[in-house]
Amino acid sequence: MPVTRTRRRRPAPLSPSLKKLGERLREARIAAGLSQAQLGAPYFTRAHVSAIELGKIRPAMRSLEHMAKKLDKPASSFLDDADLERARSDRELEIGSIAGLLTFASAPEALRRAEKMLDAGGLPVRETCRLRLYAGSALNLLHRGGDAIKSLTVAQRLARELGDEPLARGADYQVAVATRIAGNPRGAREMLETLLRRVETAKPPDQLLRLRVLITLGGCAQDLGEPQAATTYYQQALSWSSEIGDLARIAFIHQGLGNAYRALGDHDAAAGHYQRALAAAELGKDLVGVLIMRNALAVIAADAGRIEAAYEHVARALEIARVSGPAAYLAHCYATRAEVALKAKDATLARSSAEAAIAAVAERGADADRAIAGAMLVLAELDLREGDTAKAEKRMRDVAAIYKALDAKTELGEVLMRLSRAAKKHGDLRGAERYATQAYAVTTPKSANVEV
Repeated sequence: MPVTRTRRRRPAPLSPSLKKLGERLREARIAAGLSQAQLGAPYFTRAHVSAIELGKIRPAMRSLEHMAKKLDKPASSFLDDADLERARSDRELEIGSIAGLLTFASAPEALRRAEKMLDAGGLPVRETCRLRLYAGSALNLLHRGGDAIKSLTVAQRLARELGDEPLARGADYQVAVATRIAGNPRGAREMLETLLRRVETAKPPDQLLRLRVLITLGGCAQDLGEPQAATTYYQQALSWSSEIGDLARIAFIHQGLGNAYRALGDHDAAAGHYQRALAAAELGKDLVGVLIMRNALAVIAADAGRIEAAYEHVARALEIARVSGPAAYLAHCYATRAEVALKAKDATLARSSAEAAIAAVAERGADADRAIAGAMLVLAELDLREGDTAKAEKRMRDVAAIYKALDAKTELGEVLMRLSRAAKKHGDLRGAERYATQAYAVTTPKSANVEV
């Protein structure tokens, strides 16, 4: 049952503008054949409406919008130019504040405030478009790609209706990011390549968006198991970043280069880029960036046999992840600790960490699925060591299904080869050959000269 407001509003000083507002509201109410109680219901009392009509109080914008909607009129029709400008200025300040909150740490607050303004309604199309874009961007930062796409497609449509190319490019970029987060890096890459062509012909040039597109293209290439292509994108981004001087994005670029060089087997180059990314993140006081770099350095240290250093890095990463989120990052840190413990032959810690990684995932998505896959591979290795081959192979098949859905060919090939070795070990030569053939088919590049 709707709750009637009983809050007392402090009387505003009598002014010509308030008197005119009240008169316009009363005239529209009488013309519509509504009583004061009917106009205010179910949220505002008859006395509240009467006080507005008499010019005794200034209505909140939300209450005016509620009554204007009942009268089938825009709220602006009751306001003087000065009131309209004041309301517009207040909204612009709030929208600007929301844009400033679009970081990993404050994304939940940005989303809450954007949704609050959208729920209030009565906004001009351009403001609705911007708020939809910011809400979708916040959802991307929270790794909720599927939800982000819903908000961002509205922003795309409105930006095109407005003929606002910069807004349209921003919405298109965030849709591509959401598509990647939702587990479709190939589709995201196609969107980004189309967008990059538009960005490069824009006048004036949108240098910041070009940089962001190049970084995300590098991430898509990495997701698709193409580290060499990823390094090309990241190196282009690095050359552009020096002109912009954005510490957060410089950290992202070095992180991407570290991931790519690690995939190419150059661990020294990877460690160097991770250290540069960590320095940039610490200088920019970016806790999430520090978390990601600590986790990456833990992996590198473990690969090099420096187990104590690996434990120190992952402990710091976990400490940050527990307070900063998102959940996918916490899962990645637990999965990394499981891998380090496995190398250290600490089966108990490896198993508990892998199970914690899987339990930490609150919502599925590309990042969360990769964390789950890493944890399940640790559990499969522990099963093999304990002699439970059937359980280990089932886990690996589940991991292969995850990587196949993510279109992560390099990782899929590696898991299929693990399955091949496991099958061979227990005498299933036919199964071993089948898995090896599948691995070869997945990782062998197809000819570009295909007749259609």
